[in-house]
Amino acid sequence: MSCDVIVAGGGTGGHIFPGLAVVRALEALGVRTGWIGAERGLEAEIVAERGIPLTLVDVEGISARRPAAAVLAAARLPRAVAACARTLLRQQPRVVLGVGGYASGAGLVAASAVGVPVVLQEQNSIPGMTNRFLAPWADLICCGFRDAVDAFPSLPAEWTGNPVRDRFFDVADAAPHDPPRVLVLGGSQGSLFLNRVLPRALAELARRGLTPAVRHQAGVRWAEVVETGYEDLNLEAKVSAFLAEPWSAMAEADLVVARAGALTVSELAAAGRGAVLVPFAAAAGNHQEFNARSLERAGGAVVLTEEEATVLRLAETLENLLTDPDRLRRMGAAARKVALPDAASRIARRLLEVGGVA
Repeated sequence: MSCDVIVAGGGTGGHIFPGLAVVRALEALGVRTGWIGAERGLEAEIVAERGIPLTLVDVEGISARRPAAAVLAAARLPRAVAACARTLLRQQPRVVLGVGGYASGAGLVAASAVGVPVVLQEQNSIPGMTNRFLAPWADLICCGFRDAVDAFPSLPAEWTGNPVRDRFFDVADAAPHDPPRVLVLGGSQGSLFLNRVLPRALAELARRGLTPAVRHQAGVRWAEVVETGYEDLNLEAKVSAFLAEPWSAMAEADLVVARAGALTVSELAAAGRGAVLVPFAAAAGNHQEFNARSLERAGGAVVLTEEEATVLRLAETLENLLTDPDRLRRMGAAARKVALPDAASRIARRLLEVGGVA
């Protein structure tokens, strides 16, 4: 089966879901799509479930691995590139979109080798190692953050925004409640750091006389433990393993406390919600802090590193924000200004232009 556009990459939801959003936009235009992913990536399940033609290759990440594991991963790379090249020659796509992750590098190197135009999607404020390496060979770089454009001087980079679901843009402007409402987002897997420190910070806040309504998304592994933690501190909180409709939770919140993955920050901006962001310290290239600082510079967030985010510092930060409804409104409005709607459609149109797809 031939495809007009092939997406290469995956590994985590942060790479997969933006790519799927672009695929949906392409399919709405009648464009045939396919996907190249890694055997051990989440795409093996998530993409396959959606009926998208999927080729899986044996490839793993090289950076942030022990030397022996990195050598083994590097040894697999030539075979993965060759497998990707065979797929491209068989399916004859007009353009390949790299969304990051293990398979993105192999797929895009193969595309360059067989003469297929390449478009990169950089979700983060600071480009990752793979996209920095591939950028000189790309025909276009679609940046989720405006800041990322500056990281590609003299290259064809443009700010397209990160694809997020339309429902986030439908969230009404912030209108703080009494008592205030706090949403804690740990990401799809949950954040052990936030799960440990937030209940204690909120207990400290209660000792100061401020008890907000709390909704805490803790991750499947931690939900019961976090719920017990709140009970032990005599605090009421609605604890969930995951949120099926995160836009609804944001609509109800006055302030969000979260990590700073590219999609989380983009969803906060789309929903117009101010946030306290605690970047994951071990993120590759410290990219989460760069994402968070981008929203902070715009006025939509307060950033605390893990080292700074002590119980007392978090309690103080929450108290300052939750007792200032006007500031919460301003933060929400500032966040909204850095969001770009229709990012998936914008990237889809640019892909068709680069690939010359009728």
